[in-house]
Amino acid sequence: MIGNYRINLGAGIVGFILTFFVAYSSNVLMTSLIRGLIGFVAWFALAYVLRWGMGLLLSSPSDSKGFDYDPLNGQELRGSQVDIKLEDNGQELNDLLKNGQNASSGEDLPPSETKAPTGFAPLDPPKLVRTKEPEELAQAVRHLTDK
Repeated sequence: MIGNYRINLGAGIVGFILTFFVAYSSNVLMTSLIRGLIGFVAWFALAYVLRWGMGLLLSSPSDSKGFDYDPLNGQELRGSQVDIKLEDNGQELNDLLKNGQNASSGEDLPPSETKAPTGFAPLDPPKLVRTKEPEELAQAVRHLTDK
């Protein structure tokens, strides 16, 4: 654990003072003291938990006695690295880097290579056509609102 009991005691006192003054603004003295003591205990316990957690996080693996870890043994490192080999050896990427922005915009490429068939076609919805007269529609709405 990091630090000592004085950190917990200081946090508890801060919790007591804050809770007491907030509670005293709307309660009697005895109620405020009880709530202040509850705040002291809560802040004391919170500081203890935080100290314990920080101690776990900041402790080095060599400090732990229960673990048998041998860094020279390759079994623990198995699966921690991945080697990937591309089949085309990145030729397309090399061409893009050599040609710069021109290759991405398709200025120097023949027309057959600039637009690959993707199967995309813009949506062309049918137009809506009114089949009824406005007076007839108004009568239908009036009829529906009456019921």
